[in-house]
Amino acid sequence: MNNKIKAIQALVASAIEQARPVQIVGGDSKAFLARSITGTPLEMAGYSGIVSYEPTELYITARAGTTLTEINHALTEQGQMLAFEPPHINAKTTIGGVVATGLSGPRRPYSGSVRDYVLGIRCINGLAQDLTFGGQVMKNVAGYDLSRLMTGAYGTLGIILDVSLKVMPLPEFEMTFKQAMPVAKALSIMPGLSARGLPVSASAYDGKALFIRLSGNEKVVKEACKMLGMDEYEQGQLFWNELRDYKAAIFNSDSNVWRISIPVNATLDLKNEPFFIEWGGGLYWLNSKRPAQEIFAMASAAGGSAMLFRGVNQEQDRFHPLSKGLLSLHQGLKNAFDPHGILNPGKMYATL
Repeated sequence: MNNKIKAIQALVASAIEQARPVQIVGGDSKAFLARSITGTPLEMAGYSGIVSYEPTELYITARAGTTLTEINHALTEQGQMLAFEPPHINAKTTIGGVVATGLSGPRRPYSGSVRDYVLGIRCINGLAQDLTFGGQVMKNVAGYDLSRLMTGAYGTLGIILDVSLKVMPLPEFEMTFKQAMPVAKALSIMPGLSARGLPVSASAYDGKALFIRLSGNEKVVKEACKMLGMDEYEQGQLFWNELRDYKAAIFNSDSNVWRISIPVNATLDLKNEPFFIEWGGGLYWLNSKRPAQEIFAMASAAGGSAMLFRGVNQEQDRFHPLSKGLLSLHQGLKNAFDPHGILNPGKMYATL
């Protein structure tokens, strides 16, 4: 694979010399995310394979083009998983794309985000330099924060080559429960589930019913069922998989699909538009035709942020507007990692 890395470095060097942008492409399963950009395509799907996997050390290292299917298969064979439950959109979803977009699934508020599990990253920056940050085990913290910076940066800071991730054991037992109720009641229940000592691994409200997943030791889960007082939902695994992979009805709309993150005790003016709530009340999915600035303002007023997850116009800014301070910080990072501005320029914000 050294030839592939040298080819990537040569492409970046050429792009610098010719002042042309590079468009990083993995499995392209999340092409609908962020802003549409143009540039010389850099295909990463061919740079694939699990580099090392040590189940007893709880880590896996894989090349960016490795499919999530391959990684999940290897982990499942050893009774392990990626605890942040990354979206498995299709068979082409790659681990590089998982880290670059930084998206986590229903388990995120109870187990942690993608960033929490990134141990190290090898990448090529906008100067064609081959850099390595972090390590393979949690105690190796050298450059740990820098590897985390690459998570959710959409390839604007570097071309991810290899990524090391912490893995966790699969739950011994899981059950999902469902109960119809109004939204106010659901929002009064969801934030306090963990505080009640319940082994919660996911919670969601679809506008009509509350769904709760419990995971862990079989005896503990069954004891917790009595405390919960809800009916078991036998289609639970399908429900959570569809939510994780953006296949639930809320994601298939003629309206824009908004992803709004707010504190669990905050509220939003939903205006009778279709919505879905997860993450214990901290994440809203909203189908809305309202202007983007209205949605951004509503999220800000609630102490959160919004992202146009899926929309008709991919030219507009999709991420929450940055304050002057945050914009300055982002510009500083971009200048440090990609001073010529050739890596996925404008992918997240038009000016970055």
